[in-house]
Amino acid sequence: MTDARTELFELLEAAVADGVFPGCVARVWHAGQGLYDEAHGELATHPACAVQGRRVARDTVFDLASLTKVLSTTLVAAQLVSAGKWSLDQPVPSTWSLGCPGATLADLLEHCSGLAAHREYFGMVEPFDAEKVLHHIVQTPAAYGLRDKAVYSDLGFIILGAWIERELDCGLDQRFADSVAFRLAPGGSPVPALAYRPLPANEAMARALESQIAPTEVYDDSLHPGGVPSHFSARKSRAALAHGEVHDDNAYVMGGVAGHAGLFGTAEAVLEVAVAWAESRLPDVDTATRDRFWRASTVPGSTRRLGWDGPSPDGSGCTGGSMSRHAVGHTGYTGTSVWIDPAARGGPLVCVLLSNRVHPTRDNVAIKELRRRFHAVAARMVTP
Repeated sequence: MTDARTELFELLEAAVADGVFPGCVARVWHAGQGLYDEAHGELATHPACAVQGRRVARDTVFDLASLTKVLSTTLVAAQLVSAGKWSLDQPVPSTWSLGCPGATLADLLEHCSGLAAHREYFGMVEPFDAEKVLHHIVQTPAAYGLRDKAVYSDLGFIILGAWIERELDCGLDQRFADSVAFRLAPGGSPVPALAYRPLPANEAMARALESQIAPTEVYDDSLHPGGVPSHFSARKSRAALAHGEVHDDNAYVMGGVAGHAGLFGTAEAVLEVAVAWAESRLPDVDTATRDRFWRASTVPGSTRRLGWDGPSPDGSGCTGGSMSRHAVGHTGYTGTSVWIDPAARGGPLVCVLLSNRVHPTRDNVAIKELRRRFHAVAARMVTP
């Protein structure tokens, strides 16, 4: 165990030195015991950032990107299913079903509804108009036949977020804060450990708290000599960088709260929610519902569960061949991931890796290989 821990420390220090990301926090937990809890690197490397050169800490808050899908949207959906308010075969409401005719709640969660993977709605919508983004999603034609295949789709989870808000008559951020974060995430910090829009509206207070949050992208034309990216249009005139504001461009023009992205958090808080899934002690979710959400999709070629993903059978995914076929997890575009192996030797294994690999630009994809190596070493802590 000691050798694997040292190897993991050296792997992540080398990743910082090699520019995989400016900094990261990693947590490994197994059967009730924390095996690894370390911060590596710096918050920022670009001089546009006031926190350039400042060290990452264990309580650094990261933009979790698509971890929002499982930590927030999927969990709230599971609460509604467990309470009997929703059923998995419930049709998508007609308000949003034009782009995914015949689809159900389960189809959205399994990414097999026919909805396209991604569209640059931020180029069509002025900030901040979530309803206009939903309007464009509904008008986007289906990309394939229902349950013909799995296509990972932000669009489906944007609809899920809106559906939850209509069902509960409150914002997704408020429901998440009340039913999940308040009950699971650690507190005691001025910056919430797990929340949408983590910085206060007061600019002076926000600046004082920015040192606890890892910046993401810098919107500087000179960083892109081959041409200015299309996503710069979403906010370049408003800010020089994303620091405490959501990195995802569609989520940004929606106001920072969406079903597919928008959540910020610490590694400890992400771990707490993941362990609650692993130990089946989620707030207002019974074990039968948890198990159903972890059941593999029957869609041909899919690795999906309900909200969650699973390992690729050929080992090509971010966990390689280091976890069992029962494992579930998710990644985030900003450089985040959480994986749970309930069948690991001796008890559940949870691995959390949070980074800001999109700083200063989103062009660096070296984290793909790093993730496989991270999970391989983490798994060796319990299977030497």
